[in-house]
Amino acid sequence: MSLPVAHPIVHESHSELEPGPLTQQWCFEATGTCWRILTAASLPPALRARITSLIDAFEEVWSRFRPGSLVRRAADGGLGTEDLMLDLPPGSAVLLDLYDRLHRATGGRIDPLVGADLVELGYDPDYSFAVRNGAVSRVGAVHGRATWAETARHDGDRLRLARPALIDIGAAGKGFLVDLIARELRGAGIDVFVIDGSGDLLISSPEPVRIGLEDPRAPGRVIGTVALTGAAVCASSTRRRSWGDGLHHVLDAYTGLPVQDVLATWTVSTACAEADGLATALFTTSPNELARAGFRYDFALLRTDGSAAASRGFADLPGELFIA
Repeated sequence: MSLPVAHPIVHESHSELEPGPLTQQWCFEATGTCWRILTAASLPPALRARITSLIDAFEEVWSRFRPGSLVRRAADGGLGTEDLMLDLPPGSAVLLDLYDRLHRATGGRIDPLVGADLVELGYDPDYSFAVRNGAVSRVGAVHGRATWAETARHDGDRLRLARPALIDIGAAGKGFLVDLIARELRGAGIDVFVIDGSGDLLISSPEPVRIGLEDPRAPGRVIGTVALTGAAVCASSTRRRSWGDGLHHVLDAYTGLPVQDVLATWTVSTACAEADGLATALFTTSPNELARAGFRYDFALLRTDGSAAASRGFADLPGELFIA
């Protein structure tokens, strides 16, 4: 059933919203998609400039689509052919630690080195969307693609790669950038806001913000809601970036192939990076396994057969699904 909501609809393209008391919104392009920041008062130009610079610096390091980025140079041999040292921006250890945890908790099915598989399947820097000949015999850890556990080590913000490899932080990177922007806002004395990174939202509000969960099978149709004050909610769907029958951007890094039995996930956590990473991990790993690994979160998910599931705490957020 469809239900009108008064606040953001969470999906992976943009958010339909009636902003309520957060009457000012700044919309901009970043990470290849539409972002917006909602606040009670317009953001000062100097703060907007700092956030813009922060985003640009982030993409100069992490974007596999940007020529000359650090991860592209690490992949193409521009930093050497063995024992590569990447000195990352301060605070990057938070993201690296999260990937360490996700990689272990999912048995290697979440892996930042999955970028090579995405290229083979056509989701490459040129957006060719053409599967390369023989790709199925090369993709995935099962066929010898370098893995995070065997290839990467980090000491704080310094990352060491045993050999060139293409890093893709799509599982949690956008959420991490949301967290960085939130830190910038709070540092400027702005404590009430919503950052909407096109499916990755961080809410900081004294009053609950009600969020609609969009059905990926029917854009604009809401199949659930959640109300939050100080938390992140992230959505992931196989329908957002798909380019052929069964081809989409959510891969099982072990097989290197797109996941087929989960259609969409929504996760709630305190940090947006963690919520983002867990939204991806739920495509490959059971909620119980992630909880046993120490992750504390709530979730809802929709399977390709039309069935749905939610965590026990989802209703207490409060959250609700409108499907059987």
